[in-house]
Amino acid sequence: MRLPAGVCSLALALALAATPLHSAEKIRVAYPTVAPGLAPLLVTGAAGMWEKYGLDVELILVSGGARAVPALISNSVQFLMASDTGVTQAILQGIPLARLGVTTNTLGSSLVVQPGIQSVKELKGKVLGISMGRDLSYARLAKVLRDNGLSPTEDVKLLPIGGGEPGRFSTLKAERIHGTMLFPPFDLMARNAGMNVLVKLDIPSPAGGVNTTPAFLKQKRELVIDFVKGYMEGIRYMTRHKEESVRVFFKYFKNPDRAAMEYLYDETVSRLAKDLRPTPDSIRYHFDIAALDDPRAKQLSEKDFWDSSVVEEIHRSGFVDQLYKK
Repeated sequence: MRLPAGVCSLALALALAATPLHSAEKIRVAYPTVAPGLAPLLVTGAAGMWEKYGLDVELILVSGGARAVPALISNSVQFLMASDTGVTQAILQGIPLARLGVTTNTLGSSLVVQPGIQSVKELKGKVLGISMGRDLSYARLAKVLRDNGLSPTEDVKLLPIGGGEPGRFSTLKAERIHGTMLFPPFDLMARNAGMNVLVKLDIPSPAGGVNTTPAFLKQKRELVIDFVKGYMEGIRYMTRHKEESVRVFFKYFKNPDRAAMEYLYDETVSRLAKDLRPTPDSIRYHFDIAALDDPRAKQLSEKDFWDSSVVEEIHRSGFVDQLYKK
């Protein structure tokens, strides 16, 4: 049966109205662990900040920088958050990566050990837990050992442990290792469990770096700008919504301890780089740490291997100023 023209037009209009004009673009983002520098990423995703920019962002936990960096290089993911040490090592090997910004320029951490250990020198011959890649926790552990006259390759046994911070924390509690480097809130949780916080570090260092590839940035610059804008909005949201953020932490850190999650929130918010700009001090220290394993990093400056054009373009547009006036 042939329908009247008016009915056909109405049916077509309804069909078009029910179909989105633009489907959200799928973006995959890798992150290597649950840690303070990545807390805003988790909150941004949970709050749906990228949806307003037409992005369907999937956050994928890829344990350790050793696995996360190859995922970015192969375009299995389009962005990599954090793995700052792994990214530096890849760049030094000639792999093209684009560093766009940072989440924080400082990061606290603690060398946590079994209760009977009272000094770093007592770690000689002991088993220390590290992540699956040469990340920031490894770099800091190696520095503490060297500063106390111990070689991280000869005087201790380094045991790679999967599962990021939770994995190393659980292994320490199970007494399978003698110590490890932990970030908030796991340092507090370990202390509450009777472990000994041997050394506390609070030094300039980038964390939660925003990374992509030069090829993706060139091909999808507007998308990259929208992704960074959404992340900036997520950071602002986190600073103003403590309760909602803590609920996100309960989910990802799988810890019902409110005091620990509030400690994580306060520790992170106080350090956020709301403009995503790295500071020269944090980058210089980062390269100095990387140089312990690869001396070539010592020759780098804070301007090397950074593409600040996206962040600066967003700032020139007035977006960040308007964001914090709301």
